[in-house]
Amino acid sequence: MNMAFIRKGAVKERKVPEFENLSAPEDLVKLAEEKGVNTNPINVSELAQVLGVLVRFEPLPDDTSGSLVKDKRSGSWIMTVNSLHHPHRQRFTIAHEIAHRICHAANSDSFEDKTFFRNGESNWMEAEANQFAATLLMPESEFVSYIDNISSKVEDLAKHFQVSSMAVRIRAKVLGYEGHNL
Repeated sequence: MNMAFIRKGAVKERKVPEFENLSAPEDLVKLAEEKGVNTNPINVSELAQVLGVLVRFEPLPDDTSGSLVKDKRSGSWIMTVNSLHHPHRQRFTIAHEIAHRICHAANSDSFEDKTFFRNGESNWMEAEANQFAATLLMPESEFVSYIDNISSKVEDLAKHFQVSSMAVRIRAKVLGYEGHNL
C-alpha cells in the first residue's frame, strides 16, 4: 500500500465576507455608535446582537469561559458565556467571541474558549481574539485619557472599563505602561 503526503501551505487567514468592513475593534465601536449602542464603556452584549449573534448565559465548567458555534440548520451564530464567572470576565469573553466571529468565522464554525489568560496553551486565533477584545473593551485613546485625567490606579481603570485587573495590566503593558499603578 502506497501512501502519499501532501505538504500543506501556511494557514492563510480568510476574512468573513459580511464583516470585511469591520476588521478592527475601532470599526466595531463606530458601528456600535451608529446603531445607538453605548460605547463608554462599550455594551458588548448589545453589540453581539447587532452582529446577529445570539448570546446565552449558562453555567459552564470553571475553566471554560465561553463558546461560539454556528448552528448548522439555521446558519445563525450562538455564543454561550459562563454565567458563573464574574461579570467583568463575562464582558471579556463576549468581546473575545465577537473577535472570533469577525476575524475567524471564515476559518472555523466552532470556538470553545478555556480560561483566556491563565493557560499557556494558545494559538494565533486565540492570541488575536484576546488582543482584539482588549482593544474593543479598552480603546487606546480612552485608556490613555483616563490615566492622564482621572486615575492611574489599576483598580479604577478596571472599574471604569468593567474588566478584570489582569486585563488592565496586560493592556497597559501592551500600550507601554509599567508599574503597579500606571
